[in-house]
Amino acid sequence: MAKKRKIRRKGKRPKSKSKHKVVKIWELYRVEGGKVIRTNEFCPKCGAGTFLAKRGNRQYCGKCGFTIVKEK
Repeated sequence: MAKKRKIRRKGKRPKSKSKHKVVKIWELYRVEGGKVIRTNEFCPKCGAGTFLAKRGNRQYCGKCGFTIVKEK
């Protein structure tokens, strides 16, 4: 069999089509009766200010990697 040749690009590489999603901070809080209520929990390791992300049956901290798995 013949050896495959490398494909060489000419010019710049095309930019990626996908972009990072912006954190929607207004989804992390809710206002009820003039008081602000947090919808997500804080990370117990990182402390206040770092929210846990909700992913299916678990909650995950993107900063330290702490995970809470909720069993049904």
